[in-house]
Amino acid sequence: MAADPRRARVGVSVVFAVCGAAFATWAARIPAVQEQLGLSTGQLAVGLFGLAAGSVAALVVSGALVTAMGSRAAAALGAVVLCAGLPLVALAPAPGWFVAALVVLGAGNSLLDVAMNAHAARVEAAYDRPVFAGFHAFWNIGGLLGAGAAALAGALRVPVAVHFSSAAALLLAAALAAAAAAFLPGRDPGQGGPAFALPSRGLLVLGAIAFCGFLAEGTVNDWSAAHLTGVTGSTAAFASLGYVAFSAAMVVVRLVADRLVVRVGAVALTRASALVALAGFALLVLLPQPGVALAAFALVGLGVAAVVPLAWSSASRREPAAPGRAVAAVATCGYLGFLAGPVLVGALAEVVGLRWAVGAAGLLLAAVVVLAPAVRVPASPRPAASRP
Repeated sequence: MAADPRRARVGVSVVFAVCGAAFATWAARIPAVQEQLGLSTGQLAVGLFGLAAGSVAALVVSGALVTAMGSRAAAALGAVVLCAGLPLVALAPAPGWFVAALVVLGAGNSLLDVAMNAHAARVEAAYDRPVFAGFHAFWNIGGLLGAGAAALAGALRVPVAVHFSSAAALLLAAALAAAAAAFLPGRDPGQGGPAFALPSRGLLVLGAIAFCGFLAEGTVNDWSAAHLTGVTGSTAAFASLGYVAFSAAMVVVRLVADRLVVRVGAVALTRASALVALAGFALLVLLPQPGVALAAFALVGLGVAAVVPLAWSSASRREPAAPGRAVAAVATCGYLGFLAGPVLVGALAEVVGLRWAVGAAGLLLAAVVVLAPAVRVPASPRPAASRP
């Protein structure tokens, strides 16, 4: 099968959408899962810890797996594990099995995430121009579709086990078909090489950028509704629009970010993005009113949308001999921010209040402004795509 970058771009976009939809399917029906399984708040919290533990554990080994198997095979394996996790969660017969199922779900999500981003790096190399942010737009699109389908399933009172099993089957079929028919053939650069290596200073800086970007994203994911209700006094229905505005803004930016990189450069776009997001967080603190806060969450989405894709793309170009390993290193740092950020915001809110805790999370984006030059990679010949 001859390499077709355009076909591969479509296939990788499909897999990104599958990943976003699968995770949103679970996240949108957490209350229904808790009710169906009869879980206490403490048991649910333990399950969420299992999700985080599975995610982090898989991130540690994902780079090695991608290096050993190649991004195409690793993406297929990640899709299988992720989609298997959905029905396992819904069918868990006891709290212990529920925790174990969420470990599987988290591990599959991380493995698929690293593998599909590693293959996205191959596609971008084949294009020889920025296309990375567009893939991340499809993750958001998939998330919105998954959340919408979950809302419809909830309104129709579809049992969680039926919903999760059918969604998993459809999403897995789409991911495996895309990987088999559209991903680039042949071996990845660096495939079969050393599985582990200490990250370079450049990768550590990119990891810090990803950490800050993901922390801001995680803060909005987990605390936007609580901020709108508890700080601005909005209704619960209005509060649900905070995440929608944030996600929609991210999609818009990610669909055009690759063109912006060509026009203004990655460093300038990273700095501008961080400043826009900072402005959004400042509005949340300074003007705690429902309408302003909704606009502020959209502004944060406009700002953070390009930060993580630029960091991941830069990582793959900084180490073209082993892009999968480089992406995994930066992804690990980023996901630590996504997982730890909301917890830290919650702890800080107990001391200074949610309004100021959310603002403090946004302040970390100032570091991105300073570290932005790290996304500039010295020009160097890229390895030619391997042939089967």
